[in-house]
Amino acid sequence: MSVITFYTSCKEETGNTVSALAYGTYLGITENKKTLLISTGLNDNTMAESLWPVQRKKMSGLFGPNTNLISQNGMEDLDRMARSNRLSPEVMPNYTRVALKGRLELLNGYKGSQDQYQEVQKQYAQIITFAAKAYDTVIIDLDRCLDLQTKIQIINASDIVVALTTQKAENVKKLSESIAKAELLRHDNSIIAIGKYDDKTKYNAKNISRSILRQTEIVNTIPYNSLIFEATQEGKII
Repeated sequence: MSVITFYTSCKEETGNTVSALAYGTYLGITENKKTLLISTGLNDNTMAESLWPVQRKKMSGLFGPNTNLISQNGMEDLDRMARSNRLSPEVMPNYTRVALKGRLELLNGYKGSQDQYQEVQKQYAQIITFAAKAYDTVIIDLDRCLDLQTKIQIINASDIVVALTTQKAENVKKLSESIAKAELLRHDNSIIAIGKYDDKTKYNAKNISRSILRQTEIVNTIPYNSLIFEATQEGKII
């Protein structure tokens, strides 16, 4: 089905993860379709903690401190299945966490060491391919720390890549030139979007479009939303 990847190369914050999360949650609420969110980061619980409040259990005299885990390490299990040629679209839902029944699920990123992460991410493209057969829409938060080859594989498997950048004119120009040269992103499936957008500046969407991108269409923007930000901190984005 549809694979939509949210990507950024900026060192500055663009709201990439929250944008992917917000779009996936919107689809889960408004569309009667199965949507899967995939986090590709290492030891990153941002998506899970935005969907569910972190609940900590009280200390037990017998077992000591304990924490209610956000989700199981489904990515590690799927990696093992891929390596043993047992991975299929039918098993994908067994390793996700349901946020909205029949509508929205999350496959959390890998939890473990950096060395093992380097090996697990080699299976990401295959996992995404099977996920796309099991869900109507797959939305990927592409972590900037992934290996270049893994990024290329995921981007090539995507129907749409939302390429986020900051409102800085130099960053917008570099991203546009990179897409034009097809250095990593392709012109035919990439959409430029300015994350954490503020329209109260000289470098607004209209001026960036005309002066920097030299196009008549206004560049896409994702405004900073304080309510969304607060909700992600409390596990209440839905």
